[in-house]
Amino acid sequence: MAAQQAHGAHQLSNKEKSAIDAAVKEAANNIKNAKASQEQLVVVTGVMKNLQPRALSLAKSHEWTGHYLAEPPKSMEESGAFVHEGAASQGNLPVVVGSKAFVIYSPLDKSLPALGWLLAWNKPTQNSEGINQVYVEAGDLGRLLNMKESEIEEKLDASHDVSRYWDSVTGAAAAARIEGANGARMALVGSTFDYLPNLPRQ
Repeated sequence: MAAQQAHGAHQLSNKEKSAIDAAVKEAANNIKNAKASQEQLVVVTGVMKNLQPRALSLAKSHEWTGHYLAEPPKSMEESGAFVHEGAASQGNLPVVVGSKAFVIYSPLDKSLPALGWLLAWNKPTQNSEGINQVYVEAGDLGRLLNMKESEIEEKLDASHDVSRYWDSVTGAAAAARIEGANGARMALVGSTFDYLPNLPRQ
């Protein structure tokens, strides 16, 4: 049975915390180069750290609101980055919306076990009362790919600024943190994708 750890920075292992700190620092450097289309649009810069030896490929990507200024890499070995901004309109409604999307990565070599890592984030519009949220999940690739977008969104909407997940069946693990003041224009996401046959002690 899969086990998701409780939200909270204290739940991150030392390995995850160190990697996420490095990812957030790298994202902070990347965001300096990110130019939003309009000053009122929010921008999320993310860095994903692949902590296990298998190279990963992008299996699925979905955007609820916003669009990529720099798309997540189609494949990555040790790390990958993206820049995503909110949109000035959604459909026919001339309203400013936040940045809300997810990606799923899987091993590039397609050998067993067929694992998957999901990262989702939500950065509400600038000056909104919404909170920054991040959600991760890991495990069987088929299960992740078959999850409805509405199910992922529901889990994201119930999350906070730190998320950690370890699947006891497959050993796939993921962790993430989103930084940046609620109501501010910029946010940084750092995440890790790992393979841990045995859940390490904190």
